[in-house]
Amino acid sequence: MMYYNASTGELTDTAPWGNHYYDDELKKKMFAGWQEVADNFLPLATEPTKAEKCTALDNEYQPQFNDLAQSLGLAMLSNDTAAQDSIKTDYAALKTKYTTKRTAIDNGTD
Repeated sequence: MMYYNASTGELTDTAPWGNHYYDDELKKKMFAGWQEVADNFLPLATEPTKAEKCTALDNEYQPQFNDLAQSLGLAMLSNDTAAQDSIKTDYAALKTKYTTKRTAIDNGTD
């Protein structure tokens, strides 16, 4: 026997009420989100929320933006204009890709 909480997505083989005895009515009130499920139960996959998708996108792109910003700073310190131009081009391309993906998430078309 397994126990599943649909609101949190938690699946456990231990009763949420532990070793305590509660009558069925009290159990329903205290552990309303929990249900007994079969041992081979697999919860339905859930679609990530818009906020989760945005966070994942930011986590993917922010390190790349940081690397380019650091590289640009070094190129500026060494007065390497060719490197600066190249980095600015890379930054613009990366920003375009990020903006396109972010717009798709915002519009729900991702």
